[in-house]
Amino acid sequence: MNVYFFFFRADTAVRKLMQPVSTEQTLAESRKEQESIPRSLLGASWKGKDHGGAGAQPAAAGSDRTGLPASAVRAANGDSDGHMVEGEFGPSDRLRTVLAREGFGSAAAAVTRALSKLVDPKLIRPGEHYVVIRDDEGTATSLEYAPTPVLRYVVGQNSDGMWQARKEEKPLVVKTADVSGTIDSSLYESVSKAGESGALVSLLVDLFAWDINFYIDTHPGDHWKVVVEKQYLGGQFYKYGSLLAAEYGGKGGTWRGFYWNPSGQRGRGHYYDEKGQALAKSMLKTPLRFVRISSKFDRHRFHPILHRMKAHLGIDYAAPVGTPVWATAGGKTVEVGMKPGSGNTVVINHGNGLQTRYYHLSRFAKGLQPGKQVQQKEVIGYVGTTGLSTGPHLHFSVTRNGVFIDPSKLAISREPPVANRAAYLEAIRPRLAALRVLPPAVAKN
Repeated sequence: MNVYFFFFRADTAVRKLMQPVSTEQTLAESRKEQESIPRSLLGASWKGKDHGGAGAQPAAAGSDRTGLPASAVRAANGDSDGHMVEGEFGPSDRLRTVLAREGFGSAAAAVTRALSKLVDPKLIRPGEHYVVIRDDEGTATSLEYAPTPVLRYVVGQNSDGMWQARKEEKPLVVKTADVSGTIDSSLYESVSKAGESGALVSLLVDLFAWDINFYIDTHPGDHWKVVVEKQYLGGQFYKYGSLLAAEYGGKGGTWRGFYWNPSGQRGRGHYYDEKGQALAKSMLKTPLRFVRISSKFDRHRFHPILHRMKAHLGIDYAAPVGTPVWATAGGKTVEVGMKPGSGNTVVINHGNGLQTRYYHLSRFAKGLQPGKQVQQKEVIGYVGTTGLSTGPHLHFSVTRNGVFIDPSKLAISREPPVANRAAYLEAIRPRLAALRVLPPAVAKN
């Protein structure tokens, strides 16, 4: 006699798969975007490092690295009188809750009003630091809010007893570095071997996002070179500044980009190639920073869930839940919501009958709603598996006048070239020379 056992997994039923997925504890919410590189791109350099995976020992909720309660951590100067207390905002903390906890009492509203003139309290994030100063009676007399090691806001009382806030920034020393490398297994590993951090990978990927998909277009033997600003705080490396020049070359060709900001105004610079042509195009090559194509545009595709022939009118990009999704071009959102088949969906109208669609998102970007104007590369949501989906991925599709077209075959135009070509070519001459003489496999810092 043969006995057969059959197991039914409720989590793979169509009804279950079509339900939204909770992402309260996703990577994207707990780490900065530059730290959310998928492990599949990290190569061997990931192994043996503490990235929060197996073997990592997380700190207890509401505590700092020492394990003490955040609100009771004393300042590093050895203060033992309780006059100065250092803490950090917890996952559920708001400014008003911290002020109440630290004893500001009736002055909390005035402190909030003063700080709000310089920074929106709603932008305060978990993990950011603060310092409270108390007098001999234990009354809180000032608050220091430090969103970064460089920047802090100090709120205190003036001679008239009015609460006022001021902004303080520590000076940074900026140096220019020439760095290069050759790819063996991944771009991340190559950059790591050159002694640089993953933030440099993000700069490179962002620069060439219109031309290169760094998941499928990179090959062993490819090389990269950069001239980049490095910012130092107190003699220690703090972060990267502007990527002044970059080159990526290999089997697919060679791409170069140079930063040009003749006005000198912050945020007004653009990138062009060695001929003065804009790197920016009307649409990005991919809507995610790091992706793997799991299913292409196919009008005769066998659906893995419905088990029947059903046209696949877009491209599926496999990526971890929480991976940020970009708007591939500027436009206005016309749909932001949940749909039975496509799950959390965003549709953007780009004019001239062109629309882009983003399906199966785990959640939407904060504040995103129908009718909002979005810019190219603006994060509109995060990868998920909502709706009719077999696993975490983004389904991206494009329609022109209501008809689906293959995104990979869409004609894309460049932004206007540099205005003053002669001045631009003269300015980038030394940077172009630096790229040409920089060995592809040697880092020079």
